[in-house]
Amino acid sequence: MLAILLMIREGMLLEKEPGLKTVFQGEERSYVRCIIADASDPERHFECRVLENDIPNSVGEPIKLEVIKVVTERRSGVVRFDCRLLKTSE
Repeated sequence: MLAILLMIREGMLLEKEPGLKTVFQGEERSYVRCIIADASDPERHFECRVLENDIPNSVGEPIKLEVIKVVTERRSGVVRFDCRLLKTSE
């Protein structure tokens, strides 16, 4: 039996900076830098890069992301999550 574990980051979108560029898996990609407040503990904030040109969510709206990769910047110790946007049914 194969178990697939998905890491999800879900919460309130606090900051959004679209139109940025990065190299992801050897290819230049557009991304949106986001800061989200955790749904279960709003005092915890996560820095996420959503691999899209832009996202439909506005600051102050809920957002749900699937984590593709976790990156720790060695110098600063900051943990960042590379993600893709999950569609939510309303």
